[in-house]
Amino acid sequence: MKRPLTAWILACACVALPACDDKGSAGQSIAKALDTPKKEEPKVASKPKAKEAVDPNAAPWTRDAVRDAMVAGTKVAYARTGTDAKGKKLGGKLTYVISDSGKDGPTTSYTIEPDPGTNAASAMPAMTPWSVASPFFAMEKPTTTIVGREPVTVPAGTFETTKAEMKDFFGNSKTVWMIVDRPGLYAKVLEAGKDEADKTAIVYELVELPTP
Repeated sequence: MKRPLTAWILACACVALPACDDKGSAGQSIAKALDTPKKEEPKVASKPKAKEAVDPNAAPWTRDAVRDAMVAGTKVAYARTGTDAKGKKLGGKLTYVISDSGKDGPTTSYTIEPDPGTNAASAMPAMTPWSVASPFFAMEKPTTTIVGREPVTVPAGTFETTKAEMKDFFGNSKTVWMIVDRPGLYAKVLEAGKDEADKTAIVYELVELPTP
């Protein structure tokens, strides 16, 4: 009787072993699946920051930007057309030069070619304080009203500008087109008379970008 019992036990063990192996394999497969790294989700590209809206009623330059751009030796030329206070036709080329660019302000002088002999004092140096306005076509204690942005085409090219109305302490007025990315430089200037009797209507248009 002992032999059959022993044989029966051995038979059960042989049957049980494959089952244990299968269970072990299954466990290993589950562990392997758990250890498998998860696929990373694709990164969503961040949206570019929106550009700040341009304020059309703000001056395009700062005082410091004008001071840094308008160095000694800067020369700029404008074509001149229109009429003077008496209605006489004008022409020629107006050239400005900055002879000194100091802490307090630039020193400028200008000449007109051909000079009719009426601007003998034009070559005299004049110093003006730094401001958000151009050192050229300087005005005495001006009030400035920004009109808005607009492109302007002159002999020197086409520029994005800020148009502004300026009036000084003595009642003189100018309309200027400030080149947005060129601090201290007007693309165009319109000079008007003080009253109906004053026939001044002079237009200055930038001929070439300043040197150096």
